[in-house]
Amino acid sequence: MINNKTISRIAFKALITEVSASPKPGLVDILNSGSHLDMDYYTFVKSSVAICDFFKDAFDLGIKNYMKDDFCELRELGKVCEKKMYLATGGVNTHKGIIFSLGLMVYATANQYVVGDLSVATVIERVKFLARDITSELKSDLKTAGGMQYKRYGLKGVREEAEEGFEKANAIGLYNLKKYLKSFSLNDAIVNTLMHFMEVLEDSNLIKRGGIEGLMYAKKSATCAISLGLMGTSEGRNYIYSLNEEFIKRNLSPGGSADYLILTLYLYFLEEL
Repeated sequence: MINNKTISRIAFKALITEVSASPKPGLVDILNSGSHLDMDYYTFVKSSVAICDFFKDAFDLGIKNYMKDDFCELRELGKVCEKKMYLATGGVNTHKGIIFSLGLMVYATANQYVVGDLSVATVIERVKFLARDITSELKSDLKTAGGMQYKRYGLKGVREEAEEGFEKANAIGLYNLKKYLKSFSLNDAIVNTLMHFMEVLEDSNLIKRGGIEGLMYAKKSATCAISLGLMGTSEGRNYIYSLNEEFIKRNLSPGGSADYLILTLYLYFLEEL
């Protein structure tokens, strides 16, 4: 049975599963804090607990507004959720990006639940429709991190990903996760999938921390990890573990890829329902 409680539960499960997967170069995981001096695994646990009710509210709002062609009310709920996150973490930004992206996907899930079609493809199409032309906001929002990257590099960040319906969560995320789960543990399948995201994403968090050079280094590192067999070989596994120290030295953290992992896990758990 699908309702606001089951959706909130799988959203929370996706959050906790992602942060627990290890090793994740530069990212907080169950082993260490990666490149983040202001947070650790337990910061993410506290944050996940603080924001999980938001996904219940997002689902309820999506049921109520299934005929609407925007998500303006959801964005207001998201702002309230951000305040709860900051209160729980002592002012640390753990999940601001995922409040937007997963909140929108949960809202779209509710829309599709009402019309009776909850396939991954239709949820993604609904997100794409709701977020149409959202990148136009960048032209009047140049002072934010996303706005500055748009001004400097022409990159449209998470807004462009939303306009695409976060399709990569399906095409890259679910595709690889399901493939690797045939012969890997869930943990190792998630780490492998992370490398595929890192290889292709124009990750704004990497650019913010390390510029275009940092982004390219992360992409090349992911390609190398894939060529070595990822977590399926001793060479690949050792290389991924060693990447964490390199990412820390360079102050790199592939936060955009981590968010896509959460979206992927949400869709995976949704299909299980």
